[in-house]
Amino acid sequence: MKNILIISFLFLLFAPIKIFCTHNRAGEIIYKQTGELSIIATLITYTKTESAAADRDTVTIYWGDGTSTNVKRSNGNGTELANSVKKNIYIAEHTYPGRGTYIISMIDPNRIADILNVDPPNSINVPFYIQSTITLFNTTFQGINNSPILLKDPIDVACLGQIFIHNPSAYDEDGDSLSFSFTTPFMDFNTPVPNYLLPNLISPGINNGLNLDSRTGTLIWQSPQRAGEYNIAIEISEFRRGIKIGSVIRDMQILVLANCKDNAPPSIVGVRDTCVVAGTLLELNYLIDDINKGFRGGRVKIETGGGAMQVNNPAISTFNAAYQNPIQNLNIKWQTTCEHIQSDYYTIFILVTDDFFDTTGLSSIFTLRIKVTGPSPENLISVPQDDGIELFWKEPYACDSITSELRGFSVWRSKKTIQLNQQICSPGLENSGYQRIAYLVYKSKNGQIFYKDSLAQKGITYCYRVQAEFSKISPSGFPYNFSTSLASNETCAYITDDKPHILNVDVKNTDSIQGEVFIKWTKPDYFKYDTFTHTPPYQIVLRRSLNLVNWIEIKTNLTNTLGGFTDTSYLDTNLNTANVSYYYQIEITSSDGYKTKSDSAQSIFIQASIIGTRLELNWNEITPWTNYQYHIYRKELLDLNFTKIGSSNQKNYIDRNIIFSSIYCYLVQSEGEYGNQLLEKPLFNQSQELCILIQDSSAPCCPILTVEGPCDQTQSTEKMFNTLRWNNPNVICESKDVIGYRIYKLKQNENPELIADIKDVNTLSYLHLFEQDAPICYIIRSVDSTDLECITAETKCALYCPDYILPNTFTPDDDGHNDIFKPSKNQFIQEVEFQLVNRWGQKIYSTSNPDILWDGSDLQGKKVNDGVYYYQCKIIPFPNQQGFEEKIITGFIELITNK
Repeated sequence: MKNILIISFLFLLFAPIKIFCTHNRAGEIIYKQTGELSIIATLITYTKTESAAADRDTVTIYWGDGTSTNVKRSNGNGTELANSVKKNIYIAEHTYPGRGTYIISMIDPNRIADILNVDPPNSINVPFYIQSTITLFNTTFQGINNSPILLKDPIDVACLGQIFIHNPSAYDEDGDSLSFSFTTPFMDFNTPVPNYLLPNLISPGINNGLNLDSRTGTLIWQSPQRAGEYNIAIEISEFRRGIKIGSVIRDMQILVLANCKDNAPPSIVGVRDTCVVAGTLLELNYLIDDINKGFRGGRVKIETGGGAMQVNNPAISTFNAAYQNPIQNLNIKWQTTCEHIQSDYYTIFILVTDDFFDTTGLSSIFTLRIKVTGPSPENLISVPQDDGIELFWKEPYACDSITSELRGFSVWRSKKTIQLNQQICSPGLENSGYQRIAYLVYKSKNGQIFYKDSLAQKGITYCYRVQAEFSKISPSGFPYNFSTSLASNETCAYITDDKPHILNVDVKNTDSIQGEVFIKWTKPDYFKYDTFTHTPPYQIVLRRSLNLVNWIEIKTNLTNTLGGFTDTSYLDTNLNTANVSYYYQIEITSSDGYKTKSDSAQSIFIQASIIGTRLELNWNEITPWTNYQYHIYRKELLDLNFTKIGSSNQKNYIDRNIIFSSIYCYLVQSEGEYGNQLLEKPLFNQSQELCILIQDSSAPCCPILTVEGPCDQTQSTEKMFNTLRWNNPNVICESKDVIGYRIYKLKQNENPELIADIKDVNTLSYLHLFEQDAPICYIIRSVDSTDLECITAETKCALYCPDYILPNTFTPDDDGHNDIFKPSKNQFIQEVEFQLVNRWGQKIYSTSNPDILWDGSDLQGKKVNDGVYYYQCKIIPFPNQQGFEEKIITGFIELITNK
């Protein structure tokens, strides 16, 4: 990179002060990795066609490793485009000395003249510099790194006052994720162009906004306010596994024309984003229209492109390529295949241009994003064995083909069944509740794909799903850039053992003394229990616990054969089922001391809480089986029977249909199973009954208060008033239980004082009259039917516009008029520092009282003579009064008594 800096410096040193030939408009550098350390770079520039003196048949590419190459133009004399634009292509190969990150760059002496947002009006003297960054990996493990391909030229036309939309239609053949961001155009390495502004900052205003979608690359400028040429730079960054691995900085030019300001762009209507399963025939239709049809600029020409049209078996668009009268139909059809599966979206851009300038005009661009996801593996089943659980699914998999990038399957497991809501746009089992136990597996057995979970333990239910895994492959065969298919169906299995299994812990009666719980269990599996080693008699013990630590034996039986169990159920009585939950366990002991026992199982215990106008039920239970559904029942206190009000697959439920002061009783019934085909299913177990008085214990929502004071309203100085306004919380608050409002006033250093108790919830304003005094603040609290007040009310204060004026004439002649000197206006002043002196500077009177109240006497109480007296008064308003701060006024008082 030092070479770049030296060459750039020498160029600037010997360049003339003014360069009169104009040249570069836009450009970018893209690259393709061809080997471990080798790349092919393609430099594309867009220059002014008339600038023959500055035409470059050869340019220098700097590789970022201290070397450079002079490269001849590969497209002859360049390709001429519309609006005085010539496209130049330069292609060169390079081999780097080692792995690393390199900056590929190019610098040329001059841009075109009169770019409005690049050092205006001196853009002609600003060099043109573009760069791209490449990271060379260990291709054995990390794969190759090709830059994004930008399918749309970086030259576009906008109309003054009309919305402008552009998309570079970037495509990454490696499947890397792309991100788009603004950057500043450069004039050299690490050297931004001088005095650069984004285009919307030229004649800025509310109608001049610029936005770049970081995900799609769509640029929207609404709307240009000054005609001329603008340049912007967009950095297109590529990420692999969340790590930035390269970027292309595109320097782009936008020509804003004034003579088409009344020409609206064409419109494109249709689907923007969609996701399909590989193998789906995707067919989309778009309507192309132009409100100027029948007038100048009313015909349209359609172009399409994008990544989905660059792959094998590409998307195909059908339309008339010549200028046509709208409305036109565009059909896009794509027969997706397994080789199209990737984690990122494909893009298709639809470019529609009107004919305002006969062969070109204003364009609209529409970006369609398509994700292709792998299909679900099919027919997953589970077969329990003594040493594990075998999984089988259909072979061949739908996307197991030579052209697909299938690398194998991942296996996911859970200890409970999970209802999965799969989305084609976001496949995968991450964060679904399953845990991955195997990755990239692919073995066959008996004509099916096979995996054995050898870590599955006996006596535990396991549920499984599998998904296909796809990836790119490095030259040495290592995968990168993974994507997943949709998940398979779920299958659950259970490895049997020699222990008994509890099937029911079912509350039959709810009472604090005479509660009852029904327990049911199975006999041990006769084929799993070794009766030759573990001989009779067998003792069967049923135990109960409150905490899984201290167990009480509540039933004991003896039998001489495993098949001789005469009783596998028990009704446990005299319990406190109203307040606690119970655990149960079965243990079998043979004559040789061998013990086998069931897993413990707990009764369901529900609790309730009232939140606003809803009641929330919560419960928790520990069972060896999986409860996959809960049914909630309710009755009023005097009803005989419960009524089902809902179901939940979570351990909570919200009842929104309640009435305050009512008593409701609830119970919850669970539905579950072990996942073992040999055990009874489904298993139903009931909680205790919970009765609760529905009382409103939560405060209502607070209204939002605004206060309009003397500053906000025209009012007399004799009668002051504040206008209070608020909203009805019942409109926006879920509880909707407000029935009235209480208004409190607050003065400085005083407690809140109730001034209004409003009983009508629809009264939403209040006029508070008050004398001229200290400023008043307010709190309004809503009130509900139980007389609860809201608790989050804010204090709001009015603006009072303090004012203070002193007269300059005083006549203390005891005639009852003007005998006390006081302010002619004293409005919301907290304190003053008033001092009065005679013509010789002797203090006559002082006070801190804003009313002054001078009777014409001096400090000794003696009446002063007629004459002129001078004052200084520091005025201190009450705090937080907008626009009025402490100030000092001076003046004179002419005292006249005629005595």
